[in-house]
Amino acid sequence: MIKIIRYIRGYIELSISGSRPETFLNVMTANGIAVWGVRSHEGVIYCKTLVVNYRYIYKLSRKKSIKIRIVEKTGIPFFANKNKKHIGIPIGAICFALIFGFLSRYLWYVDIYGYENMSKSRADTVMKEIGVYEGAKGKFDSLRNLQTKALIALGDVSWITINTDASTAEVKITETTVKTAEPDDKHYNIIAKCDGQIIRADVQKGMSYVQGGDAVVKGNLLIGGFVQTDLGSTMLDTAQGVVMAKTLHTEHIAIPKTETYRKYEDSTVTRRNAKVFGIYFPLEMRCIKAGRETIGFKREYALDFKGKTAPVCTVNEHIYYLDNEETKINEQSAEKLFKAERLLCELFSYSDKKIIDRNITKSADDNYFYYDIEYSCEEDIGEKAEILLDEDFYYDGTFLEE
Repeated sequence: MIKIIRYIRGYIELSISGSRPETFLNVMTANGIAVWGVRSHEGVIYCKTLVVNYRYIYKLSRKKSIKIRIVEKTGIPFFANKNKKHIGIPIGAICFALIFGFLSRYLWYVDIYGYENMSKSRADTVMKEIGVYEGAKGKFDSLRNLQTKALIALGDVSWITINTDASTAEVKITETTVKTAEPDDKHYNIIAKCDGQIIRADVQKGMSYVQGGDAVVKGNLLIGGFVQTDLGSTMLDTAQGVVMAKTLHTEHIAIPKTETYRKYEDSTVTRRNAKVFGIYFPLEMRCIKAGRETIGFKREYALDFKGKTAPVCTVNEHIYYLDNEETKINEQSAEKLFKAERLLCELFSYSDKKIIDRNITKSADDNYFYYDIEYSCEEDIGEKAEILLDEDFYYDGTFLEE
């Protein structure tokens, strides 16, 4: 604390030389002048004292035939005198401290995490509605009340935790665990979802209505949801099994001979903005050419103080002009595009099928190259279909008389 007071008042280091400088040091002490850091070097004594004592020390040295000299000056008075032409520096520092202290009363950053199925925009909107957002006052009367309001607003979360630390709010959202589906009390048949020729029917539960070599069309019954009881009756149940069949599928792919695509210009327009508590302030006024189609993206550069994000950041907006450009596609290029389209089609539409053979037919007109593909496949053609009973049909849940 003493060092701080000395620095604020300002102090100097003196060199004392002449006849018997140590005696002069005692005279200074006897006159109530505080000194410290006393040392001696080659007959010269060095000591430190407050700057306000210098004039009195100088008068004493004239009477004692002692030579004194200021070796070093330290403290705020000397710093202020040296930089008096730059008065804006201390004023700016004081203003910064005042503004920083004022802004520290508000939330600078809100960190929301823990959600998976919920969208970020919804979480941000709800938190803003209850008063937790960048720029809100950081002192809340009751965090528990805020948590309750957020739970009611969101509805599909099990818990929300809100913690505040200085100018940062941390919000953890715990979503409700998805409940398992309740048992289905309905009964189902297995029917054909497409035309085909049966290869085999592996029945796990129910009654098979087809066998190898049979031809079926879409909607035909393959496995009935009925179980024969020991009493000779037929009871409703859900059919289970796999029915493999040979199937035919066709795909039609058209490749245009002229393709128009968008091209970015090499030159871009960059506009810089400042973002303070979510409000944008333009730093550059650059206009976009009228009638031109553009695409752009923004990149934020936030200020960070020891892991704490400030509510002030710079935003660079990069804007690209788009131009439409046409290109001609020859037969060789169309073949490459067709192969890519075919691979994507087989990846997404035929991943559950075994492709036995494919027959490709090509054709063209003035505008397109056409490719017709006929696939021969092996697949499970069964799909569930609910057993619907007539309104006047009575079933007590045990069995049906044949």
